[in-house]
Amino acid sequence: MKKHKEFEKVFKKRVSIVFYCSVLFCLIIVYKLVYIHIINRDFYIKKAQNQSIGKIELHAFRGRILDRNNLVLAYSIPSYSIAIRPTLINNEKEIDYILDTLKNLNINPYLTKSEILKLRDQRVPFAWLSRKTIENYNYSQLFSFFNNFNSVEIVREPSGKRIYNFKDLTDIIGIVDIDEKGIEGLELYLDKNSKIKGQDGYYILQFDGQGNPIYTKVIDYKKPIDGQDITLSIDAKLQTALSNLAYQKLLEHHAKEVSVVVANKYGEILACVSQEKEHINFRVNAIGKMYEPGSIFKIFTIVSALDSGISPDKKFFSGPSIVVDGWTISNADDGLYTSGQENLEDILTYSFNVGTVSVMKELGTKKFIEYLYKLGFYEFSGVEHPSDVKPLIGDLTNEPMVRFATISFGQGIAISPLHITKLMTIIANGGYKVNLTFIKDKNKDYKKNLKVLNDYAIKEIRKYLRSVVVRGTGKKAEVEGYFCAGKTGTAQMVSDKGGYEPGKYAASFVGFFPYFDPQYIIFVVVKEPVGMYYGGQVAAPIFHQTVLTLISIYNIKPFYDNYRN
Repeated sequence: MKKHKEFEKVFKKRVSIVFYCSVLFCLIIVYKLVYIHIINRDFYIKKAQNQSIGKIELHAFRGRILDRNNLVLAYSIPSYSIAIRPTLINNEKEIDYILDTLKNLNINPYLTKSEILKLRDQRVPFAWLSRKTIENYNYSQLFSFFNNFNSVEIVREPSGKRIYNFKDLTDIIGIVDIDEKGIEGLELYLDKNSKIKGQDGYYILQFDGQGNPIYTKVIDYKKPIDGQDITLSIDAKLQTALSNLAYQKLLEHHAKEVSVVVANKYGEILACVSQEKEHINFRVNAIGKMYEPGSIFKIFTIVSALDSGISPDKKFFSGPSIVVDGWTISNADDGLYTSGQENLEDILTYSFNVGTVSVMKELGTKKFIEYLYKLGFYEFSGVEHPSDVKPLIGDLTNEPMVRFATISFGQGIAISPLHITKLMTIIANGGYKVNLTFIKDKNKDYKKNLKVLNDYAIKEIRKYLRSVVVRGTGKKAEVEGYFCAGKTGTAQMVSDKGGYEPGKYAASFVGFFPYFDPQYIIFVVVKEPVGMYYGGQVAAPIFHQTVLTLISIYNIKPFYDNYRN
């Protein structure tokens, strides 16, 4: 009996302990529930949402690139890619079917059969077979082929596929990478300096337990803004015509390179063509390859003299030779002779080296340097292309007089075709400094720019350039009724080893028409022609044919009435 009472007492004590522990446990649970669901409700809701909420990027479409006549040069389309899931492949026949189907659709898969099998053995869950090779028109066809295969996935790409329409503009426009980021040419420049890329958007929404988005539970949404279209100053029809002309002349003269640039007086480039024996993709020699310009640079020296106030009637010693710092400089052996003293017009018309040096000495080295800066020869040309360059002139502050002497007639410096085109644009538009551009209407307010040449200098230099064509070295450039003006240039090609390459020349011509109110500026250079090599023999006729091309495309009437007025 006594033992029974002791057992009962111990039992009740244990039951009490279990009871109170259970009550305490229930109280803790109740407290925790209250804490989570009432006291700290917002914190845990937010934490739960963060674990099930994700972001889906919505990529904007890249803007189109148009020519000046709204012809589409580059655009983007929706695109799909094909992926394979190696771990879900049932047998080798399935791989054969997949690869054969792609090849029949002219889609070259990234992987071979053996590579896919290797990925399966390595338990690789996902690999691309081909990216952005499927477009809307063949999506449904591919879907029907692979609908029953769990191992094949057709993926809608977030960014589009870029399409280019004109091969003659490939080097200028450039390309984008697989994700539509510019990597060459204008595409690269526009990525950094325009709104062509647009602004990506996004969904913020809940995902289910398997990681699939629940589109009925969208928390936040930002609509993607497609990129802006860019209208170029380039005329695709003119570009193609001049590409053909340049290639024809490349073969005709057995030359290393033929480049042609056409701009209007606003500095808008209408065509920019380079044909070479050895072409490098996305390099446009007319933009980024520098050379010694030769006598076309005399335009700079003479117009600087006129703008500084030197009288057009003043006579200068013009040859046959002059000694500067112990170096003898002679006129070209081209059959043109001087009386010894010539005015500015005749020095330019007959391209006298010695006369140009005399003009430079009259101008003075300090002013010569000032005009080099003033007229843009220490700057980029301004075109929206990664290959744009600055001329190689260097600091002339402490240079000897002979250095200025050679520069005055285009030796001892290196410039691109665009820099001499830019100088002629300034002369054509009335003296206003402009950057050359590939963007239409960018320079429409050019008269708000700095005026760097006075009206008198402009009027005189245009007259002198007309004289070059009428009675000087550029007669083959003339087109009757269009009053062409310009300057020839013949320069030796610089050797990579230093000095000049014997027997190798660059023949050039730069000009505009009509000379009294220039509308179009044309630059031509032919490098290393075989046989004839003077600018007046080789480059001036190409200028002539380029004028005829412009007349045909733009239906330009002769300027007889304008000339009389």
